[in-house]
Amino acid sequence: MNMDQANSYSAPHESPSYRISLGELSGALADLGVMLPLVLTLIAHNGMDATATFVGIGLSYLLTALLYRLPIPVQPLKSVSALAIALGLPPAVIVGAAFWNAVFFLGMGAFKLDRWFQRLFAEPVVRGIQLGLAYLLLRSAWGLISKSPAGWNTPFSILDVEMAWNWLLSIGATLALVLFLLWRRDYASLGVFGFGLGLATFQIGLPEVSLQLKLPSLLPILPTANELWQALIWLALPQIPLSLGNSIYATADVARQYFGKRAAHITERRLMLTMGWNDALTFLLGGVPVCHGCGGLTAHVRLGARTGGAPLMLGIAFLSLGVFGGETLTKVLEYVPLPILGVLLAYVGVQHALLVRNTRLNARNSTTILLVLALTVLTNHLAVGFLSAAFVYHVWGKLEKKIP
Repeated sequence: MNMDQANSYSAPHESPSYRISLGELSGALADLGVMLPLVLTLIAHNGMDATATFVGIGLSYLLTALLYRLPIPVQPLKSVSALAIALGLPPAVIVGAAFWNAVFFLGMGAFKLDRWFQRLFAEPVVRGIQLGLAYLLLRSAWGLISKSPAGWNTPFSILDVEMAWNWLLSIGATLALVLFLLWRRDYASLGVFGFGLGLATFQIGLPEVSLQLKLPSLLPILPTANELWQALIWLALPQIPLSLGNSIYATADVARQYFGKRAAHITERRLMLTMGWNDALTFLLGGVPVCHGCGGLTAHVRLGARTGGAPLMLGIAFLSLGVFGGETLTKVLEYVPLPILGVLLAYVGVQHALLVRNTRLNARNSTTILLVLALTVLTNHLAVGFLSAAFVYHVWGKLEKKIP
């Protein structure tokens, strides 16, 4: 993104603090390709409470919207979610991860340790994180696109030509995305969602919806000492370096790229504090641990969000649906065909990779960026990539100073 684009996002007369519009709604929905598969799997596979999960996400989005007044995202912690799903961990251990994240990030923010850690995250390291995350987003998108959604097993047939529904949905969603990007970019994700839901209604019929008030309780899950220890070892420690890189430093950097002076209040320390408070909240409710994320910010912005209206609408929607129909909401969200989310996720991945264009390239910077990407591809773990690249970048810098 060039400076003209950045200035167009940050122009104050074009973007008030909160705007409620179809464009903001489109941008708000754009990040669901990351959120929904993880959240729904944690509910269905790991037994997380739907009401507590959606209320926690909703309140976290509202807090974020009110503090930042820009489309800063709230996402489930990716490493925590992936490990919890792969290991089949129970809700108490997952909630324990929220406890440790709250302790760590509130502690970092309270003691103003952001600048100390920031030395690890020089600009090329952050760009490498963004490129590595783009790869992970594209890989996840392929996983969503390549699977036929439940209830769509019978191939689509026309003129004796059969095609699996996942490919038909993906091709149709891609065409809808391109058309809306050319016509009304800010409504692109709404157009893609509309296409998917229209086909889902035609193929499966309308979902059964019933609303029933259910309020979450405080501390419904209190992890034991052993469960807290498992949460620390299995979930929190692998996630913390990734969160520092992606949710804190890379998110602050992307916000400055997109919004310029309007993002002056989005500092690394504040992001640490809001992450800590959000995870403290989800721990109290027994919900899913959450974070911010530069990929989510790209998703919101590139598909229409420009103000705090996008997270505000998402917060109200998740909170309302969690309170009035947590279990029903799960059924409705499962109704969205996964290939539709995959197409949106792929677009976000491509846009995220393009952020690397804003880097001054030389041997040291290029090596750092490519090392993060290469190690992420080889290990499937972003933290391994950027920690190794940060080490190489700083050692390289010291050698340059010693060698005339």
